[in-house]
Amino acid sequence: MTVALAKTDFRPAAEVIENRFPAYVQPTAQPKSLDGYLAAARSILPVLKEHAAFTRQQRRPADESVAAIVEAGLSGIMRPAMFGGPGLELSDMIAVGSVLGEGCASTAWDYVVWEVHCWMAGMLPEQGQREFFADPVVMCCGASNTAKAKARAVDGGYMLSGRWGFGSGSTHASWTCVFAAIDGEELDGRPHVRMMVVPRPAFQVEDTWRVQGLAGTGSHDIVIADEVFVPAHRTNSRADVATGRAAGGRLHDTAAYRMPLPPGAHLATDSSAIGLARAVIAEFREVITKRTYVTGKAQADMPGSMIRLATAEIEVRAAELLLQDTMRELEAHLRTGAELTVEQRAKARMVAGYVPDLCKQVITSLIAACGASAMLEGSKLAAALLDVTMMSLHQSTEYDRGPENYGRVLIGLEPSNIAI
Repeated sequence: MTVALAKTDFRPAAEVIENRFPAYVQPTAQPKSLDGYLAAARSILPVLKEHAAFTRQQRRPADESVAAIVEAGLSGIMRPAMFGGPGLELSDMIAVGSVLGEGCASTAWDYVVWEVHCWMAGMLPEQGQREFFADPVVMCCGASNTAKAKARAVDGGYMLSGRWGFGSGSTHASWTCVFAAIDGEELDGRPHVRMMVVPRPAFQVEDTWRVQGLAGTGSHDIVIADEVFVPAHRTNSRADVATGRAAGGRLHDTAAYRMPLPPGAHLATDSSAIGLARAVIAEFREVITKRTYVTGKAQADMPGSMIRLATAEIEVRAAELLLQDTMRELEAHLRTGAELTVEQRAKARMVAGYVPDLCKQVITSLIAACGASAMLEGSKLAAALLDVTMMSLHQSTEYDRGPENYGRVLIGLEPSNIAI
């Protein structure tokens, strides 16, 4: 690392100073291929591991970890090629996110969130994209809940205010991407909801994130207390983003910008669970090679521990391959110019819940063989169990929403869950 940053407390204040972190941290390298991104991600794992405990304690990613991501050129993997990005796909970003998950689950989660919203910004009208991607380093948080949001149409755009919860990555974001229903407007018989992309200092972050799992994601409330103007070119209809039909996405050649919001974002959030499970496997291997029972027998001589370890290795690899295969199947289909089928979307929604659930089972199984010390305060294993549990509770990855829905579609019935 070439940048040393002080561990300053997060201030949930409205001010945004010029050259705020991470704007003054710039890339010192720029990967050009997936292999380059993966190598860069692996190179910064020691930094993420070193600051993982601090990240949980401070309820936000450590500045040092974010600086490492930026300096390694990892930020902006979903920046479109026409704005200097690598022109990679969501499946590539998932692979990088899973590597970062081996170092710090919360930081990896936020990395994926920043890049998912970078991808979503790539669907804006061209002028909006040019404004968003004007800076070489762009980090965008966001939230989709609209219950406490208000928007009204005015000449040239919209006036927006409100509060949005679960703003992962908000403490380091220079933009936010939120959704709001437009007052008095309907689209296909439903409230007309638009995606709106807003820069600091037009939004504030209110310190509200106090949880046990993924504690370090800084998923605070995003607040726009007084109305702000959002020009039309920095908005999209949610319907267009949700179906992959946003006109701005047609500016780019990659399949990503034809990918509907679900399942694209749903599958992307699985990546950190895979990395976290791999980290727990590595920790378990350390434990069982050193641990001795009170009887004097080494745990490495226990067949049950060997079976748990071998099963974990295979199951995590299976989860990783399933996730990548599902996303790449969707990308290949979109490259033909066709839209995703209901069956493809239903399968993707099930996979989005199945992968973190399987990772949770793996982590639970390994911890069960580590004894009561695994639950000591400060234990990496205990933190991992809380993190993976939180991952499996996210609305995008909640397991129960997937299987029945997919089964119905497989036999020709209407899906039970329309949010696919």
